[in-house]
Amino acid sequence: MFKKWGMVILFLLSVSLFFGEFSINVENTTIYAGESVPIEIETNQTTLTHLYVDVTSGGFDDPLILFDGFDLIDGKAHLTFLAPLIPGDSIITFFNEDKTFEKVLKLKVIEESMDLPETKLIILEKRGNVLYKTPNSDIWDSLSNDTVIQEKSELLTLKDGFVHLKEPSLNIEIKVAADTQLYIKRLRVSESGDIDIEYELKKGATVNKIKEILAPGSKYLVGSGSVVAGVRGTEFGFENHNGNTQIRTFEGTVYTMVNNQLFPVTAGNMFNYSPEQPKPQIQKLDKPLEEYENEITPKEETKTEKQPSEEKAKEKTKTEEQPSKAKANIGNISFGKQTKGLNSYLVYSFAPNLDFGPFGIGIGFNAYQENIDSPLYYGLPTDEASPSTNILSALSINYFKLDFPAFYIRYGISPSYTKGLGLFMNNYYVPYSRVLDTELKFSNLKLGFHIPYEITSLMPFNYQQSSNIFFGYINADLNIFNAEITGIINLNKTKPQNDFYQAYLTTLYKDILFFRLGIETDVVITNEGTMVWGTLAGPTMNFPPFFQFMFGFNYLSAGFNNEYLNSYYEYNSANGFYMNLENKASFGLVGKSILSISPYLHVLFNYNKLFSEDRDSLLSGQMTINIPSIGGMPQLTAGFSYMQYKFLEDSSVSNVFLNDNTNLQGFIYYPVLENSGVIYSINYNMKEQKFEYTLNFETKEF
Repeated sequence: MFKKWGMVILFLLSVSLFFGEFSINVENTTIYAGESVPIEIETNQTTLTHLYVDVTSGGFDDPLILFDGFDLIDGKAHLTFLAPLIPGDSIITFFNEDKTFEKVLKLKVIEESMDLPETKLIILEKRGNVLYKTPNSDIWDSLSNDTVIQEKSELLTLKDGFVHLKEPSLNIEIKVAADTQLYIKRLRVSESGDIDIEYELKKGATVNKIKEILAPGSKYLVGSGSVVAGVRGTEFGFENHNGNTQIRTFEGTVYTMVNNQLFPVTAGNMFNYSPEQPKPQIQKLDKPLEEYENEITPKEETKTEKQPSEEKAKEKTKTEEQPSKAKANIGNISFGKQTKGLNSYLVYSFAPNLDFGPFGIGIGFNAYQENIDSPLYYGLPTDEASPSTNILSALSINYFKLDFPAFYIRYGISPSYTKGLGLFMNNYYVPYSRVLDTELKFSNLKLGFHIPYEITSLMPFNYQQSSNIFFGYINADLNIFNAEITGIINLNKTKPQNDFYQAYLTTLYKDILFFRLGIETDVVITNEGTMVWGTLAGPTMNFPPFFQFMFGFNYLSAGFNNEYLNSYYEYNSANGFYMNLENKASFGLVGKSILSISPYLHVLFNYNKLFSEDRDSLLSGQMTINIPSIGGMPQLTAGFSYMQYKFLEDSSVSNVFLNDNTNLQGFIYYPVLENSGVIYSINYNMKEQKFEYTLNFETKEF
């Protein structure tokens, strides 16, 4: 018995003498992403004088440790581990040169949970052509100086483009160079200064200035393929050209993660990485910040509309404590014929707008005549109140805006609304009317309401309902996919049995590279109590900046009307055109193409082919052409919108494109003052099968 125990003790002593003691001391094995953690190593093995390190995720304050290892002095070493920027497990393996010794340390990297409100970026300066794609949209539009940049939106500067962005309440700025495309993933800031900002640089270059010292848990990340850069207060340039990444650190430290390994790039150094070379390079900075900014900024001779002067741009940069911009414009102007419902009026409206950061207001002067020979009445046209001859009734609120990270309120001329993939509501709006839209914004949730009321006069205070269509929506980011649920109600008390009473639209979608995969299912309850439904599924392909294409399959139940809430709904409703509940159930194909050559041409073509012989196929299209000023020729804008039911299916019509199934509107616009000018309109009255012409002076947004 004693002999056996003696053999065991002798074996343990020999192992201890051969391997010796080796200890790794760390305060906690659970750490936060981006945190610095001291690691103490101590051994009594005299043969261990130099060790190498392999990490699955993370790095060290001295990046050469990952390549050359480290020395043990008197059996001791002190290392500073840099936790990766992305949560997960990090395994650190220490080993000697011939790998006869190995020791493993496992750390759990977590992300501090922060529920921050969404913020926006304002534009300090813009040059050349810059395109912008709003969240949940597939369409690239020209960026104006008034645009606020939102989370989950995308920017694209063309070869002459440049834009300088700023977070309104903090000293955080991004300069976006020419020929650059970036997608803003996260844009969150709290009043206490906590920050969660992340964007993906798909191509091009940016200069980032973060003058704030980020609090623990805060993060500012820039990604590009397999490279992610995180900072806590610095100035740096980030470039991505065909997968090759360069990072220049002008101030502070940029923590750069490549293939899960973290490298600190300190001030005065630059980082180079190419997929062809597995080992990144860190070298001395090749140029100062001022020279680099001059290289990425287009020359001053590039001119754009509403471009601020160089002096104003510099003044804005210096006045960082007052980032909000005050801007006055002539607002909405309209002198001419307007049709609301079944009634037409000669309307004279003028409303200067003042925008100051998140706040905007426009006090308008409004008057109208029922015809050219009738008296002049003050206020907005209304069927519910007697016309007013009191000049004080001409004063009204034509525009109002509050735009904060947590909520948004806008009152003004009705924009267009498309919900989901556009199966039931597509480009719906209320012509020549004002509406109220509001939205509450939470961490990954948006709750919005559309309330169609307008103020007709302030003194006395009068208002009216501008439409019967009310709706609310919930938009949720569920990480694995996005979900949008919209509820619509029709409050028209005199609506017929074949109009709709309620509609519920549900859409699930996911963005993958340049694809958006989506499915929409809509349930509609008619006024007679019948429930009809439809579903649409398919991908949307985006090839910025010029082309987008959507292809899908749909199924419409008996009585379901495709794109019933469209840009002509208010006109159709006023003239007695409602749902066709006699439609048979049918499968169909949907195709939509968008060609955009900003700012000269925008074309949309949409065709829905249903396989049932008893169902109406639908053809619709829009086109806008901007003809720039050439020589003595003025700048002109022309366009049209077109929609036809039963396309190529109604044998009773004599004209394929113009018949009693057709809605058509066209215009020629000549700008006179800012975005207001003379507009010559052509409308096709499908009820009477004739063209109607009007000449107005009004505000037009393109």
